[in-house]
Amino acid sequence: MQIVSGEEMAAIDRYAIEAIGLKGSLLMENAGRAVSERLFSLLNEEDRIGVIIGKGNNGGDGFVIARYLIDKGYDTEVWLISEEAAIKGDALEHMRIYKNAGGSLRSLPMEGWEAFKNATERWTVLVDALLGTGVKGAPRAPYDEVIRLINRSPAKVVAVDLPSGVPADGGAFEHEAVQADHTFTLQCPKLAQYTFPARHFYGRTEVVDIGIPKAALAAVLGGEKRILWTWRDVERTFPIRARAAHKGDHGKGLIVAGSKNMPGAAALAVRAASRAGAGLLTASVPESVRAIIGAQAPEAMFGDIDWERPSEAERQLSRYDAVAFGPGLGRSEETERRLLTLLGAYHGPLIIDADGLYFLHAHLDRLTKRGAPVILTPHAGEMARLIGGSIDEVENDRFGLSRRFAAEYGVHLVLKGPYTIVTTPERRQFVNATGNPGLAKGGSGDVLTGILLGFVMQHARLHEAVCNAVFLHGAAADRLVERRHAMSAILPSDLIAELANVIPAR
Repeated sequence: MQIVSGEEMAAIDRYAIEAIGLKGSLLMENAGRAVSERLFSLLNEEDRIGVIIGKGNNGGDGFVIARYLIDKGYDTEVWLISEEAAIKGDALEHMRIYKNAGGSLRSLPMEGWEAFKNATERWTVLVDALLGTGVKGAPRAPYDEVIRLINRSPAKVVAVDLPSGVPADGGAFEHEAVQADHTFTLQCPKLAQYTFPARHFYGRTEVVDIGIPKAALAAVLGGEKRILWTWRDVERTFPIRARAAHKGDHGKGLIVAGSKNMPGAAALAVRAASRAGAGLLTASVPESVRAIIGAQAPEAMFGDIDWERPSEAERQLSRYDAVAFGPGLGRSEETERRLLTLLGAYHGPLIIDADGLYFLHAHLDRLTKRGAPVILTPHAGEMARLIGGSIDEVENDRFGLSRRFAAEYGVHLVLKGPYTIVTTPERRQFVNATGNPGLAKGGSGDVLTGILLGFVMQHARLHEAVCNAVFLHGAAADRLVERRHAMSAILPSDLIAELANVIPAR
């Protein structure tokens, strides 16, 4: 499923109309009908429904929805926020069809605020068809006051495409927006649906197909796609083990992790990699913590790398199909020296997390000199350090920043958080919708690093390995909650155990 910006959605609409030949009024009819069909399942016969319509195309969708509601016999009241003369184009055509079909209109300019306020207090369901994706900045009068009244209404609020006032591309905003209970997104989810604070306003979401051909999306988006990764994608891409397989077929991995004060990070990463199907695992950890890690992760072997001699380190590292570096190493000069040696001496897929990321910001130029894949797994704070900026800069432009960074440094970037974004060096992006706040706990990232290592060694395509690791890491947390496991009580070690129940049985 494609995820688009507001500008991209407008361009897709134009292409469908101008290049393919679909009429805008037909797409508006399709949108209104599709939303109506979903809306019926949310309604009761006794519901009193208000449809609030603005002067743009979103309002045109509202006229179609109102017509279908009235045809079904629902008690429906339609309020127009502007003068009828302000309605133009396809929306005007559908306003005429609505009226010709027997629909009636009430108008805020004609009847005034008191009548409108009284109406909003009578309704049990309110359809927000006020503002669309093209609105920039804070809503102007009278829309700002209408939004305030919507939010004070006791009605269940259903938004068309996106809640009015929410910027389609997300980012920070301080003005009031419609707080929807349910949002029906038209054709493609918008960026705002996967960023905060915008996501708070959506409520439950559902995407409805309005009949735009895939050719229009392909023509506008080209190769720079943003895809929502789903269970279907996991099932489609997850590797199948051959019946005659042996441990060497599933990768020889190295995890460089752990320290005297943080042995658990290494143990979690090793256990997760084993659970994720790695064939053979070696842990490069301090001698002082090997007994601790061995007790928790008996599947792992231990090995040393001669970090002081790059040529010898290169020979030793060449044994491994992939390397994960960083969990629990600590922020010492030794960690930085090892990172630099690894960047120069290892020529296979490299996953850098945690303390490895802490030092990477000063050596980003090394990334472009590697001929092998690099996977970085920062959360917002680590990403801010990588770019020399602030957390707000990261959170206000998660999609754009990820795409620019991945392309500039030739890495696979896993920007963690709610709706983790995976970005490839080719600027493709994949959004993950699994996971819950139970993952907001120290050690969860170490588990993800281990899963990544295991999957990278088994999948044929790197981006599929990364997307599946992120998805199943979140799915394990979701399954725990579904089984009535309290979010606050989820431990990273619980995720490792639960992986066995979410990884496809192949």
